[in-house]
Amino acid sequence: MVNLKKLAATVTLGTLLISGTTPGFAASLTDKQKKVQQQQQQNSSEQSKANASIQSREQAISKEQQEINKLDAELQDVINDVAQKKAEIRATEEKIKKLQAQIKKYEAKMKAQEELMKERMATMQKNGGSSVNWAEFIFGSKDFGDLITRMITAGTIQENDQQIFEEYEATKEKLAKAQADLKAERDSLVKQKEELEKRQKELDQKMKERAAKIKKLEAEKVKFESKLMSLQEMEDTLKAQEQAIQSEIEAQRRAEEEARRAAAATAAAKKQQGSSSNSGSSASTAPVASAPASGGMFQRPASGRLTQGWGPASGANGYSFHNALDIAGPVGTPIYAAQTGTVLRAGWSGAYGNQVMIAHVINGQVWTTVYAHMNSISVSAGQRVSQGQNIGGMGSTGNSTGSHLHFEIHRGGYSYSSSSAGSTVNPALFF
Repeated sequence: MVNLKKLAATVTLGTLLISGTTPGFAASLTDKQKKVQQQQQQNSSEQSKANASIQSREQAISKEQQEINKLDAELQDVINDVAQKKAEIRATEEKIKKLQAQIKKYEAKMKAQEELMKERMATMQKNGGSSVNWAEFIFGSKDFGDLITRMITAGTIQENDQQIFEEYEATKEKLAKAQADLKAERDSLVKQKEELEKRQKELDQKMKERAAKIKKLEAEKVKFESKLMSLQEMEDTLKAQEQAIQSEIEAQRRAEEEARRAAAATAAAKKQQGSSSNSGSSASTAPVASAPASGGMFQRPASGRLTQGWGPASGANGYSFHNALDIAGPVGTPIYAAQTGTVLRAGWSGAYGNQVMIAHVINGQVWTTVYAHMNSISVSAGQRVSQGQNIGGMGSTGNSTGSHLHFEIHRGGYSYSSSSAGSTVNPALFF
């Protein structure tokens, strides 16, 4: 039998124990919860501060990146200008060499002509020059050339010798023009070299600024990737451009010559066939396949969505004028030559990443098309391509934020500019 007194005492003790410890234990849990909540709030606050700091730093880095992008664009303008000026100087120096060679040629020709005319004048004096006051002609002349001019004016030259003296005068005029041209080219060369020196100093200064900015980013462990087209690359591009244009002109000449030969052969064959079939029966004529329709002066180089047009830009990406059309599409989207021409450049090209440049000659006018940020390239420099031929695949190489084709059309040779249209025209006008 259960001892009721003992059971009651046990229950009473248990009740007392429970009622005596519960308030303190609950208070202890509440304090811990508060501390945990405070710690969580503190952690959340610190995390928010950290996120704000990271976001602020990312914005600062983005701003620095934009400044470097802008500086890169300005630098590329100067690099291009320096390369162009060097090319102009080389062309001027080449003109000077040719003019100097011409002048030597004219001087040698005049010397030979003067010897011949002296002989003719001596003969004329012996044969009947009594009516001519030779002393007045000779001593009143400034030089031999002036003497000849006086004689021609006076009509004292025999008719059969007239041509000799006129040829001398023509040579004299050519020499004078060549000498004047030489002086003009030398003056131009002096100015070109002065402009080059000025731009070269500007280029050196901007390169120092860029190096300092990049050094700062590297010190802060910020990953930065950017490669400009160097001055040497730009000069090589200009030289390759000249060669490509000449190759394209020669290729067109050969194609026209072959077409003329083929047309002549066809005409001869038809003539021979017509003379042999004089029986009155009409020969069946095979249908002639028509040539495929032309894609116009330039065709659209890739399918995809137009993401940026040609024209003024915000400057956020380092350029205040976008001199191309941007066509977006998946990586590997085929890219086609916009017109028949000769490839002048195919490969890596700094901010443009993988790039192809093609020189075209259309009705005597030189054009250049540019295809940038490509993922792959399937042509090489010096290769002649046809309109619509695959030249590679779309990508996001170089300074690019997504897979797209940056497509430029230049009237004339390639000339980069981040602040104006430069030599580019709006590609959309041709599609």
